[in-house]
Amino acid sequence: MDSPKRPRSCSRNRSDQSDTTVPGSKQIVIPMDRSTYDRIWKDAVAVRAFLTDLLQKHPEIFPTGMDQGFELTGHLPESRKLPGVRLRQLRLRDGQAFTLRPSFVFPYMTGFTDDLASPLMLLSHGVAPWLVTQAFGRNDMFWHRSLERLGCNSLVGTTVRNPERLPQHLVADEHHTDWCGTKGYVAMTAGGGCVLGWP
Repeated sequence: MDSPKRPRSCSRNRSDQSDTTVPGSKQIVIPMDRSTYDRIWKDAVAVRAFLTDLLQKHPEIFPTGMDQGFELTGHLPESRKLPGVRLRQLRLRDGQAFTLRPSFVFPYMTGFTDDLASPLMLLSHGVAPWLVTQAFGRNDMFWHRSLERLGCNSLVGTTVRNPERLPQHLVADEHHTDWCGTKGYVAMTAGGGCVLGWP
């Protein structure tokens, strides 16, 4: 039985979306170690001072409009995966809400970066998940998912928000490799003494 063909509507003219909110991550990762977190995280005045100083030094890690003012709006419930860790929320003047996550906490609250760094490095070099499980605990699927999630975010898209801050001489290339019989690609970008990509 042949199903009726339904043509897809397509418009080559881009509509004006200036009145819509630009999609993107609603989580802001701030460089912070556990000792600093324990010292200031419950003190809204100290957190605001920390963020204000960070905003002056590294405005690229914050969303557009952060310099126009913001307010801290409270804490999220304590994490079930990481007891003792509570993320904070803030709201910009334009009404956008964001969640603050300290950098020592891994995305999705799956663990602490110091604890996951070595296992993920082994996985990125082809070590089997079951071997990592034997050495570091948890289970094979946890390590598989943790490695796959590293590719969910665009490093350039989330860290380079101002093109004027890019180095004048920028080189980008990709490395082709074989991964379990399937061809894979590793993107590498270098410029200004910084290399983005897996070594």
